[in-house]
Amino acid sequence: MPASQAYSRLIQAILGLAVFLAFSGYVFLNARLKDTSGDMVFLVLLFLALPRLAGRDFDRYTSFFLALFWSFLAMTLASVLFPSSAYGKLYWLFFALYRLLFSSIIVYALCNLSNLDRVLLRWGLASLCLLLAIGYIGEQQGLAVQEMLKGFTPLPLDTSPWHDKNYAFWQLLLMWGSVALLWRRNLLCTLAAVVVILVSLAAIFLSSSESSQLAAAVSIGVFLFAQAVPAGNHYRIYALLVMTFVLVPVLWVCLAPVEEIIGPFLPKIEAITARMAIFDYTADLIRKELVLGYGFASTIFMRIPEGTLRWPFFPGGHTHNLVLQLFMDHGLLGLVFLSAVLALLFHYLHRVLADSLQAPAVWALLFAGLVLFSLSYAAWNADIVLMYCMWLSLIFAVSTRAERPVATWLVAPGAARFFFVFGIVAAASYGVDYLFLAGK
Repeated sequence: MPASQAYSRLIQAILGLAVFLAFSGYVFLNARLKDTSGDMVFLVLLFLALPRLAGRDFDRYTSFFLALFWSFLAMTLASVLFPSSAYGKLYWLFFALYRLLFSSIIVYALCNLSNLDRVLLRWGLASLCLLLAIGYIGEQQGLAVQEMLKGFTPLPLDTSPWHDKNYAFWQLLLMWGSVALLWRRNLLCTLAAVVVILVSLAAIFLSSSESSQLAAAVSIGVFLFAQAVPAGNHYRIYALLVMTFVLVPVLWVCLAPVEEIIGPFLPKIEAITARMAIFDYTADLIRKELVLGYGFASTIFMRIPEGTLRWPFFPGGHTHNLVLQLFMDHGLLGLVFLSAVLALLFHYLHRVLADSLQAPAVWALLFAGLVLFSLSYAAWNADIVLMYCMWLSLIFAVSTRAERPVATWLVAPGAARFFFVFGIVAAASYGVDYLFLAGK
C-alpha cells in the first residue's frame, strides 16, 4: 500500500474515533436539551465525519436511501401543508429534517469500517467508555471532574436532572458498542469487555435514570439469550422480539386505559405511573385521529385540558414512546412507516451478523436503544436526534465490514419502490382529507 494511502486511512480512522470522542465529551459536560448547543455539536460531528466519505461509492444504495428520506418528507410535509389539526408546525419540521439529514451523513460515514478503523475503535471506544464511567462515578463522589475539564469545551457545564439521564443513556449505548468490538476476539479482548460492562453498569446504576437501568437489565438479558440462542437459525424469534416494540404500543392503543389493568401489579414508582398516564391519554387521542394523526410533532404545541392530567402540556413536548409519537403525529401512516424501517433494520442486522461471534453484543445494543426510545426521547430536539444518530452510528460501525459487502438486496428496486409509493399514498391521503373530507 502506498504511504500516502496508508496515511489517508490512518487520518480517516482517527476522525471516526474523534466523532465518538466529541459527542461523549458533550454528553458528559454540556448536554442540556438546548437546541443551539446541540445544533453546534451536529456541525462539529459533520466536520469530523465528512472527510471519511472521500472516495466512497454513493451509487450502490442511493435509490433506496433517497426513497426512504423522500417518503418521510412526503408524509411529514403533507401533514403540515394539509393539516388534519392545528398542531403541526412547518418550522419545527424544517429543524427536524436538517438534523435527520446531518445524522444520515454521519451514520453513513461510520459504515463499512476498514480493519484499521476497527482496531482503533476497538480500543478507543473501550478506553472512552471506561473514562466516561469513571469520570461520572468520580463526579458523583464529589471530585468535581466536570470542573477540571471545563477548559476543553466552549459551552457551559450542566448538571441538571435531564443531563444526568442523557449521560446514562449514552453510557449504556457506548458500553454495548465497545463490547461488540471486543467480545470473544481473544482472551484479552473478552476480559476487557467484562471490565467495560462492570464499570459502566456501576455508573448507570448510580445515575437517576430508571429508564437506563431498565434498558440495561433488558439488554443484558438479550445478550445472554443471544449467547444461548444464536440469531442465525432463529429468524422468526428475533423478528418477533424486535417487532414487540411496535406491537406493545399498538395493543396499548387498543386496550387503553391500560393503567386500570396492570397498574395494581406494578410498583408505585413515579416514572412508571407518569408514563402509564401519558400513554393512556395518548392512546385515547390516537383513537380519535386514527388514520392521519395530528400532524408532525403535534404534542409540542398541544395543550392538555385541565383536570385530565397533572401537566398542562405533554412533559418534554412528547409522548415518551417513539412508536406512540409517530402514531400520534401521523396515525396509521406513521405506524406503517416506522414498522417498515424497523423491519428492514432487523433484516439487515440478521444477515450481517449471521456468523459473527460479536452478534450478542450488537443485539444488546439494538434492544438497549429500543427500550430507551420506548420510554423516552420521542421528540425532535437536537440533543435527542443526536442520540438517535449516535446509536445508529454505533450499530452500523460495529456490525459492518468494508471487506464484506452486505445488503445487496437493497440494490434491488423493490424496497425503494415501496417507500416511493408509500410517500405518494401518504401525501395524497393528507391532501384528499384536507381538500374534500375535512369537516364532513
